[in-house]
Formats: sequence, structure tokens, C-alpha cells
Amino acid sequence: MLRKKLFKQHSNKESEKRHEVFRVEALSDAVFAFSVSLLIISLEVPNTFDELKATIHNFIPFFATVALVFFFWYLQNEYFRNYGLNDGKVIFLNLALLALILFYAFPLKFLFTLLLSWFTGISFFSEVSKEGESILTQDQFPELIVFFSIGYAIIWFIFYLLYHHTFQKRKALELNPVETAYLRNQRLDAFVQVLIGVLSMFFSLIGLPLLSGLCFLLLPVWLLVNNYQFKKKVKAASVK
Repeated sequence: MLRKKLFKQHSNKESEKRHEVFRVEALSDAVFAFSVSLLIISLEVPNTFDELKATIHNFIPFFATVALVFFFWYLQNEYFRNYGLNDGKVIFLNLALLALILFYAFPLKFLFTLLLSWFTGISFFSEVSKEGESILTQDQFPELIVFFSIGYAIIWFIFYLLYHHTFQKRKALELNPVETAYLRNQRLDAFVQVLIGVLSMFFSLIGLPLLSGLCFLLLPVWLLVNNYQFKKKVKAASVK
């Protein structure tokens, strides 16, 4: 938890409120669990050894999808644990986030399955290949990038709105300078993530899908730069 791990715990009503579990949080946990359950249900019980091997191969994209869903759950859970806001705007944005997670659960699995098939050379679409159907044509690839870039940008835009809303209430939450620097860093990170998604979508729409995919390679570079800048800000805020 932000206030327990990084900063001193204030003994006031606002800080105590941040440890309460709201109904919207309970609903969020249920929705995230349901999305993972849907992915589990999609795994059929094997009847033959060949089907068992196919199930084992499909575990890799399944795990990648669950890991990403868990990552967004972690961000959402951290937000409620750190700031404890439960007003109408937060509830609306949270419900929009949950709807997107549910909607993108299976498409995300398809994307990870496709990417891992390309990178590893392992056929995760054996049944489709046997039927002679095309998994993805060259003309469909830009549409796929646009579809996921839109979802990526919208999800991070929701997080940006949550962080911005909290930043506007920083005085009421009695955030200290270090906490404010942390919140400002979260808001900046979400904004840059939105820009990466929009940039990827733009390149795909103008017929440059390769550049569109390379946009996401900017993520580790940005994370390193952002982490370095954040440490400098925290150090400067701690001195004040």
C-alpha cells in the first residue's frame, strides 16, 4: 500500500477511509475474477493425447492474457487502496474500465496466441490450419492493430482520468509532497501510454502497420526514463 510502504501513515479520517473496501471494489474483484473464469472455461477438457498437447501449448497465451488482466486489476486495486475515492465519477470510470476488460478478454487471448505463434513458430491454431482457413490475412493485420490500439488507449485514458480526478482532490486527501509527486507520476505515465496507443493506431490507419507495432517497443524505454525522473522528483520533494 502506498502510504504504508513509502510514506508515513497519518492518523486521520481520510487515511482510515482509504483502508475500507467499498462495494465498487468488491464488484471489480468479481468482474476481474469472472473474466479470468471465462478464459478458463474456454479451455476444453482434452479427450486424446494430441488434444492434451494442444491444451499445453495454449497455456502460454492463456497465461499471458491472465497476466495482463491481473496487471490492470493491480493498478485498479492500488488506486482504491492508495486514495480511497468512491464518488460518482470514480464509480463511472471504474465501471467503464471493467466493461472494457470483459470485452477485450477473448480478443486479447487471440492476439497473444497469434503473436506467440509468430515468435515461437509453434502452431497454436492447429484446428484452423487443418480446416484450411486463414487465421489472419495481410489486409486484416492493420485492422487488428487498430482494434487493440483503440482498446489500449481507452483503458489508459480511463486511468488518466482517475489520476487527474484524484490530483484535483489532493488537498482534501491531505497528500504530502512525496505522495503528490507519486500521483503526478502516475498521471503522466497514463497520459504517455495513451499517446503510444494513439500513435500506434495512427500509423496503422495510414498503412504503416510495422511502425504501428514498433510503437509499443517504446514502452520499456519510457518506463526506464519515467522511473528515473520519478526518483529525482521524490528526492526533491523529500528535501522540501
